[in-house]
Amino acid sequence: MSAVALSCARTSLTRYGRSAGLWILLLVAPVAARFMIAGRGAHNSVISVSGQVPWLTSPVLGMELGVVIATLLLPLAFIYLRSNITRRQPWQVEEPSPGSRIAIAYGRWLADLALLAGVLAATTVAGVFLAMLMMPLREVDPLWITLTLWAIAAPPLAMVASLRILFDARRWTRGALGEVLFFVFWMGSLVLVMAGDHAQGYAAAMADLDGFMSPLAHGLHGDSNFTIGGGEITAGAPAIHLDVIGGVLNDGYLAARLTWLAIAALVPLAAGLVHLPHVVGKTRKTPGWLKFLEPGAAKPADPKAREARPGALPWLTLLACEIRLIASGRLTRLAMLAVAIAGWFLPYAKATGPAAMLLLVFAATAHAGRTEQGGLLALTRTGFLSPWARRIAFVAAGTLLALAMSGAGIGHALMAGDTAPLIQALAMGAGTSLAAITLAALTRGATTPRLVLLIAWYFYLSWGGGP
Repeated sequence: MSAVALSCARTSLTRYGRSAGLWILLLVAPVAARFMIAGRGAHNSVISVSGQVPWLTSPVLGMELGVVIATLLLPLAFIYLRSNITRRQPWQVEEPSPGSRIAIAYGRWLADLALLAGVLAATTVAGVFLAMLMMPLREVDPLWITLTLWAIAAPPLAMVASLRILFDARRWTRGALGEVLFFVFWMGSLVLVMAGDHAQGYAAAMADLDGFMSPLAHGLHGDSNFTIGGGEITAGAPAIHLDVIGGVLNDGYLAARLTWLAIAALVPLAAGLVHLPHVVGKTRKTPGWLKFLEPGAAKPADPKAREARPGALPWLTLLACEIRLIASGRLTRLAMLAVAIAGWFLPYAKATGPAAMLLLVFAATAHAGRTEQGGLLALTRTGFLSPWARRIAFVAAGTLLALAMSGAGIGHALMAGDTAPLIQALAMGAGTSLAAITLAALTRGATTPRLVLLIAWYFYLSWGGGP
């Protein structure tokens, strides 16, 4: 391995060691597993098969830990890698240097991989401890817990590290588009395997990036219904015994997991080959037919203008400024107007409500990420109104924008005597804005709130306004 790659890996690991968020990441999966894994005799479970709770054994516990990682830890790991202490890199020095971009990509990938392997090791230790608490000691097998968990979880975690490196290589995906693409990738991998026919073999295992469906479905009938996330359990139904060991040792499964690891190892090579340097200022030109969306030239200063006077209503002025800054840009305002008009023709719960939340997620997180930067906070603390006043106004502004986009749907429902859209719009606007500003204040950026709220938006879209 080249000296450049080793230096980058060593530097990134050193910086990771100074990150307080690392300890939270290490605890996520073990703490979640304590509440998500059902013991013997339980009447509810995160995983159910045809309304039955799996009988807890060491391989089943390892498989369920893999499900916790695939459904919960993967997006949190991507958030951490994108927004932690290493998000700022000295590209002004690196990119003019003769060091290979491929070596730099591999160095950072190895550091990310070592970090996620540490998280996986902590989860393994927690899994063995949970097995001792939830099963007879003579049935606890640390080897099978480790093998099952690592066979399932190692490839998707490696892909998370690889995608982080790949998205950092291109200008477009260094920002919000990167989070959206990862969200689509993660959700698509879950949907693909759950929608499959649960076949066995190498090809079926390659379609199962998250790795848990092949061990879960091995030996069961093709018409078995699998639920992940808290499905309904048939009252009085006996526990179902799963052949997880047979699924892990099934022909083609381990070969497919190694193939996914090999694919993950090739992604940094592609990232180094397609890397585009950073540039200061604007990175792309607006096409001529979209020029009308640009804000236009600023008005020249008027030397004869009278001096500014204190605002008579500072809170109202602050609220108006927050509304204008969240809904900044002509394209954002046109999209919000389109959603508001569509409310006259489309159902609120299944169409305009989710569309309004999606727009608010991107607009609110972008503004929250800007305003919660450390340098800007030091400046705003000297103002007439405190940063806390601005945060309160931010939540109020987001709520008002949600109500404005939902106005037509709310009006239709109120005329029919239905207040559900009004309540949903208030909850959606206030909840989205509060989550955006809170997470931005904690992480000093827009990445974490955007990805968390995209996941929340998906559940809102799936919920569709309730039954």
